[in-house]
Amino acid sequence: MLLQEKMKNLKFSHSERNVLDFIIKKQELIDEYSTTMIAGETFTSPSILVRISKKLGFNGWNELKKAFLKEVGYLKTNFKDLDANTPFTHQDSIMNIASKITHIHIESAKDTLSLINHDSLQKSVRILSESREVKVFTISNLTFLGQEFVYKLRHIGKKADTNPTESMMYQEAVMTSSSDCAICISYSGESSSLLETVHYLKMNQVPIIAITSIGENSLARLADVTLHVTTREKSYSKIAGFASIESISLILDILYSCLFSIKYDNNYDFKVKLAQQTESRQIKNQIIQEEEN
Repeated sequence: MLLQEKMKNLKFSHSERNVLDFIIKKQELIDEYSTTMIAGETFTSPSILVRISKKLGFNGWNELKKAFLKEVGYLKTNFKDLDANTPFTHQDSIMNIASKITHIHIESAKDTLSLINHDSLQKSVRILSESREVKVFTISNLTFLGQEFVYKLRHIGKKADTNPTESMMYQEAVMTSSSDCAICISYSGESSSLLETVHYLKMNQVPIIAITSIGENSLARLADVTLHVTTREKSYSKIAGFASIESISLILDILYSCLFSIKYDNNYDFKVKLAQQTESRQIKNQIIQEEEN
């Protein structure tokens, strides 16, 4: 849940609600206000901001303000003049639709990059590198992204697997050990079957990398490290998950590439030799045709 959603939905007193409405209305301009100034504008006392901060899970106003400004900054960057939920209408021509979907992908990539934290990425890559086997847990159409990631890992000699069906996740989690690692993918971070899977993984002390939306959710709280995806789409009122799917795919590609780079020459040689030994096809297109040695 986004911080601003939490501010709107949690139960507060009448005075606290007035202060929150003021903060949300001011957006990034709230950075210019002290607690005394906010209290004066809302006819309350500075101490009310401490109470509000505690209710929202922060130690104090400065911590809350920092998180609020960070979220506001994110929501106001990229995706300008684009609605991730309904990027086109029935009035658009097919070429307009093509252009808009392309821009959704471009903005999703930029958005994803802005959310990547160096330390979180570094920790994730270290977990992948040190694990005996990588297991990807996800549900629904995201399973296909997991399968593609596993395919890439196997082609550099890294042992990896993903659950072919949602019903097998629990068994796979129970059979996963602390020498392995798990990547758990959920846009909402609240998928009940995935959270039950995480429960079994935690019992086995399996390191967990979460790929999920920004804000507070159950998956992020349970994971050892979290990588955030573009968070622009509603749960249901969207044409498709154009932005989130693109973002998840990009994060998985970044993880693979960072892992690949640790033993770059060995991984490159392994992949090329594997392809030479197992892939046989006649290619007539000179652009993609390999040169003879």
